[in-house]
This record gives sequence, structure tokens and C-alpha cells, in this order.
Amino acid sequence: MSTPPPMAVAPADLRSRVLDSVARTPAPARRVGSRRRFLIIARGIAVAGLVGVAALVHGPEARGRPLAYVAELEALWVALAVVATWAGVGRGRSMLGRPASWKVAVAALTPVALLLAWLPVALAWPATLHDHSGLRSHVVCVLMTFAFAAGPLVAFARLRRASDPVSPRLTGAALGAAAGAWGAVAHAVICGYTSPVHIVLGHVLPVVFLAAVGVAVGDRVVALRAESVSRAIRC
Repeated sequence: MSTPPPMAVAPADLRSRVLDSVARTPAPARRVGSRRRFLIIARGIAVAGLVGVAALVHGPEARGRPLAYVAELEALWVALAVVATWAGVGRGRSMLGRPASWKVAVAALTPVALLLAWLPVALAWPATLHDHSGLRSHVVCVLMTFAFAAGPLVAFARLRRASDPVSPRLTGAALGAAAGAWGAVAHAVICGYTSPVHIVLGHVLPVVFLAAVGVAVGDRVVALRAESVSRAIRC
């Protein structure tokens, strides 16, 4: 006697079952997952931070900028990068991650916050508002910020891989913005250009670009695919 084939699960029903299952599943215990999360995030941030600090060795006078200017800017931008990572990368108490509004805020407000944090530092040292930066320096700094942000972005994507069945693109955008903030932190250590135009084009705009890149990362890496869910349910 032949066994009847299993009934197909409608996409809408499958999505409902997945969301219900995930929503009822608490986030892993802090002791179980904290070490892994810390190591992954720290590894990505270290790629940006250590390279930037090493490059600073070649500019003992902060490349013409006042050391206090560099220290204050770095302190503010590091604080913003930490907040962006906590809000945009962490899942909070739910396996679904932070609410969509948090992700939108991280993606949209991180570059704005970096710019607003730079402004009082620049006004405290008005001489830094004038330099000889040009198109070449803007392009170089965009590429350098991308390079410094690559490590954190890979680490964040690995941490959130196949974890979001609801809004993976928003999650990816938040990951990209957080990674971009760390890239800006690392690159600001070695960049000697300080004019408003250069800060916007060379340091803040790349964070916007990285948030856009994060959308693609979310779609390809962070999204929880239906076929993976179907296998998990059948098991």
C-alpha cells in the first residue's frame, strides 16, 4: 500500500508557522551565546581598529591636526559606533532581532549622528575647517572607509546569518551602517583632511553607501530562506 505524499504547505501558512515558532523561541541564554558574539564582533572591529592605529604610527603629529582634535573626534565616533552596533547588530531579547524602527533608525541616523558629532569638534578648532582636499582625496577616503569597514561587515553578517525571516534587508542596512561607523572611526585616525566638504564626502557618505550595500547583504546572507525553514520544520 503506497504512502500518500505529504501535503504541501502554502507559503502564507509556512510564514505564519515560522514566525510563530521563532517568536515563541527565546534568544539563546546569555552564557551560551555571549562568548561567540563577543569574539565575532571583536574580531571584525579589531580589523578596522588595529590597522588604523598601526597607520597612525606613520603620522606622529596626527598628520597636521591637533592631537586633542583627533582624540575628541575619535571618542565621539567610537561611542556612536558602539551604539550603532548594539542597536543594529544585537538581537535584544527576541530571536527576530530588534524592531524594524530600530533598524531604520540605525541605518538612517548613524551617518547624521557622525556628522553632528564632528561639528562641535571642528568648531572648537576652526583652523581645521580649511584644507586643500580635492576630488582625489575624497575618492581615496571613500575607498579607505570601505576597506576598514569590510572586516566589521563580514563579522556582523556572519553573526546574523540566516536569522531574519521578517525584514532581512532592514537588518542588513543596519549592519552596513554600523560597520561603516567603525570604518569611519578607523580611517579618521589617519586622514589629515578636515574640511566640511571632505568630512561629508570622504567619511560620512561612505556610511550611507555601506548601509545600501547592507541591504544586499541582508537579502543574500541575513534572510531566512523558505527552503531552509521547510527542512527544519520537517525535521
